[in-house]
Amino acid sequence: MNSPSAYGKVPRAAGLLIAVVLSLSGWTDRTHAQGQQAGELETLQVRPNVYLIAGGGANVVVHLGWMGAVVVDSGSAEMAPSVLAAIKRITDKQIRFIMNTSADADHVGGNNALSRAGRTLLLYTATLGGFGGSDFQTNSGAAGIMAHENVLSRMSAGDKPAYPANAWPTETYTGVRVRSLYLNNDGVQMLYQPAAHTDADSFVLFRRADVIVAGEILDLRHFPIIDTDKGGTIGGEIAALNRLIDLAIPPAPLVWHEDRTLIIPGHGRLCDQADVVEYRDMVTIIRDRIEDMVKKGMTLDQIKKADPAKGYTEQYGSDPAWTTDMFVTAVHKSLTAKS
Repeated sequence: MNSPSAYGKVPRAAGLLIAVVLSLSGWTDRTHAQGQQAGELETLQVRPNVYLIAGGGANVVVHLGWMGAVVVDSGSAEMAPSVLAAIKRITDKQIRFIMNTSADADHVGGNNALSRAGRTLLLYTATLGGFGGSDFQTNSGAAGIMAHENVLSRMSAGDKPAYPANAWPTETYTGVRVRSLYLNNDGVQMLYQPAAHTDADSFVLFRRADVIVAGEILDLRHFPIIDTDKGGTIGGEIAALNRLIDLAIPPAPLVWHEDRTLIIPGHGRLCDQADVVEYRDMVTIIRDRIEDMVKKGMTLDQIKKADPAKGYTEQYGSDPAWTTDMFVTAVHKSLTAKS
């Protein structure tokens, strides 16, 4: 049995109660009992046909059914062989689709390797049928890659793009539209979240499995990363967290029961609606404190000295890669940016 420590500490208050309830109900025993090691990666079965692979960059999610494997995010490029090995340990079915929740390197870096190892559903075959399309639409026979159009724009930008064309999304959706498909007997929706972590974020909702993949918008290890240089804003981040709360179903009215929507963040442990509510409240409180200080005419240095994240730094500000100072700076820049 794998240790749950790889998924971070349980949050306070409601999170502690949830952990106890799930433990008593046997939910944690069943899911962690399915865990297995694949190199440095840990695999966790979160639903009968949904798996979480941790350690390959961002969390990688695998949804299984008669069509094959639908993969959400592909991890980093250097960890792609290990991620692919972990998927093969879960299933011998073909990878059919990859869905990217953002354009970050640890979400799209493995696109090329994983898609080349898979096979598109769009090419006609005698056994599966399907639809024909161009080489780009069918990814030249490899697994299809889906994302918001801004993911494609970032991956293909410049005279020398950071990623090969084979790693680019082959199907995109635009604006605030919802991209809906029916895969593996499950309704699957990609939901765009404007100007949150960046301008290229999506949730992936598996309706029958009742699992939401939240991407970089949710990461309980630290304050949310607001990449203002790539279109991220604190307002969009809070709006996305509110939408995530609206999409998730809590264990009501039987609050002690294991039934609930499961939420998979960009990194770290499984969550549910109560975790997101606590996280959203923290982000909103800090945003309101900084906004009030801005209205009073305080400079960024003065705001930092006033410590607007007080009370939350110990839990969320210990990551050297995204410090409290960085978060406060990003929030201030977002609030004071000229429209």
